[in-house]
Amino acid sequence: MDFREQLPLASADDIRTLDRLTCERQNISALQLMERAATRCTAKLLELYPDNHDWTIVAGPGNNGGDGLVIARQLFMRGDTVQVYRPHNRPCGTDHDANAARLERLLPTADLATFTPPARGVLIDALFGVGTNRPLAEPYASLVAAINRAPVPVVAIDLPSGLQAAQAHTPHSAVVHATHTLCLGCPKAALLWAEHEPYVGTLHLLPIGLDRAALAEIPGARWLDPAWLRTQYRPRRRFAHKGDAGRLLLVAGSRGMTGAALMAAQAALRSGCGLLTAHLPAACTTAFHAQITEAMSDADPHPEHNSRLTRDIPADALLLGCGLGTHADTAALLHDLAARYHERPMVWDADALNLLAADPALQKKLPPASVLTPHPGEFARLTGRKLTHDSERITAAHELAARLQAVVVLKGKNSIISAANGDTLINPSGNAGMAKGGSGDVLAGIIAALLAQGYPPFTATAIGSYLHGLAADIALTHSHLTSLTARDLLAAIPAALQNLFPDPLNS
Repeated sequence: MDFREQLPLASADDIRTLDRLTCERQNISALQLMERAATRCTAKLLELYPDNHDWTIVAGPGNNGGDGLVIARQLFMRGDTVQVYRPHNRPCGTDHDANAARLERLLPTADLATFTPPARGVLIDALFGVGTNRPLAEPYASLVAAINRAPVPVVAIDLPSGLQAAQAHTPHSAVVHATHTLCLGCPKAALLWAEHEPYVGTLHLLPIGLDRAALAEIPGARWLDPAWLRTQYRPRRRFAHKGDAGRLLLVAGSRGMTGAALMAAQAALRSGCGLLTAHLPAACTTAFHAQITEAMSDADPHPEHNSRLTRDIPADALLLGCGLGTHADTAALLHDLAARYHERPMVWDADALNLLAADPALQKKLPPASVLTPHPGEFARLTGRKLTHDSERITAAHELAARLQAVVVLKGKNSIISAANGDTLINPSGNAGMAKGGSGDVLAGIIAALLAQGYPPFTATAIGSYLHGLAADIALTHSHLTSLTARDLLAAIPAALQNLFPDPLNS
């Protein structure tokens, strides 16, 4: 699978182009593509609500409404009770009208003007999709308000009606508040922003068989696909030894912050690193070795913080920053490491990022195979500005990656992974249980272990980010969202690896 064949973050114009090229290259009609998309939606609806047999569908005048009419027909044909509201006495487009005619032969529909919120079942919003480019006016604004008053779950098809595919929501304008959103074909930017969570609900991306070559022609960020990650995987040789699996130097920890070094080290070992040496102040070494018997340690001359290396430590990659502190001695150590290991890949995390942000001279020394893993606060310090809306995240991450000639992963829901050349991925794995101290140390350890094993920085960051989130998703199957801890992520790394890269000897 080529990198560009992963699903792009698509605009309304992109969607129209993809639909047209798919129909041309697969020799199908737009009506057939609509049937395919609706069939995926119907299957997901039945998966989400297996015990429901009562559906209300609000279908608008365009293709989104056409999708809703196909869904209505499919649900009716399986014997469910279906109430459909759609525009009467007006043309709504060739494909919409064709599906309306098919449905009317089976099931009478009501006019949109007569819509009444249902008291039971599930309400499907197929009013407007990606074609919306301005706030909804009357009578549709009142119709959306009526949908939002319904005391039942609401499932939006493609986009919650009133939301624009690539624009921030205008306050006080009408937007459907969906319980679930079934996004068709490609992700749309507006569905991925924290500010739109009240409208989107739980997002489900439903591939509809868009032409792969056409997908590759759409520029911009990609939705990270595990199928692409599997093409990048390097299976371990059966005769491999620990020296083949990479040597990692971890420079981390300070008094009171041993836990960060511990979690990063455990994550690195769980992710395949062959040999790990932790450079730690004396205040951390006893606790470190009490928890990790597989690692070596190198004691720093200063008892409470990292200040300097006393010897050259062999390393294929470095991880800097977890619980490191920001002492002046530590800043000097980072300068030394950047020079001494300039040809080695490095992960810069936590306090290493804070020291980097405060030191333009250190930024100029940044090794060419560096990976930066900032959360929003660290990102603001690195860039000198706070992002005010999630819509800024992709552009801002790319600008930082280009300026520092590094790979940047801007952490958060739907993390942004950006390379200096502009290649950008959006990571879909993970959940809100990761919003807890230590999660970032685990991510840094996973990425660093992959770098030590010889993966290129962008690939290591992509695999590491997806594995990190997948481990959290697996851990959540036997935990509660509020109870998840970084140690739960560590414990789930083996299962995440087996899920992503199945080993036939372990299946």
